[in-house]
Amino acid sequence: MYQRQRHVFDSPDRFVVGTVGQPGERDFYLQASSRGQVVTVGLEKAEVSALAEGLTTLLGQVRRTAGGELPESHDVDVDLAPLEAPFEEDFHLGRLTVSWDGKRVLVEAAGLAGGGVRRPDADAELDTLEVSLSLDQTKAFVQRARSIVAAGRPSCVLCGRPDGPSGHFCPRLN
Repeated sequence: MYQRQRHVFDSPDRFVVGTVGQPGERDFYLQASSRGQVVTVGLEKAEVSALAEGLTTLLGQVRRTAGGELPESHDVDVDLAPLEAPFEEDFHLGRLTVSWDGKRVLVEAAGLAGGGVRRPDADAELDTLEVSLSLDQTKAFVQRARSIVAAGRPSCVLCGRPDGPSGHFCPRLN
């Protein structure tokens, strides 16, 4: 029987998103590390973008409701180092949630149930990564995530879909 893994990082040394591979063929990963423990979660580019947007929205809500002072973009230290290697994907993302506990930003990533299928009744069986971040850490994560997403293939000027060195089939040219 499979024993689920629950990884908890309170104020991790690092919580970053990174990629492996060339634009158009990149694999995306979340990676948390602290005191020698490293957890790597595979996810999709769209999920990285959604996480960055979700955290940005959450930071805006914190500013409005809690009166929290948010660091300016130029005031945070963005971790630009590559992912810690060598690594193996500990699990692949099935669910992602962000929340605010009144003091810290909480990010929870849960894996896929057996067979790669998301079953709501199987939450107790899922591998999870739980990360607690300061406002500075959250802002730095968002900046890095946005730059990672933007570093991919350029968009087609006609349709907005990813373009590449060998081009793509543009429906607007049909």
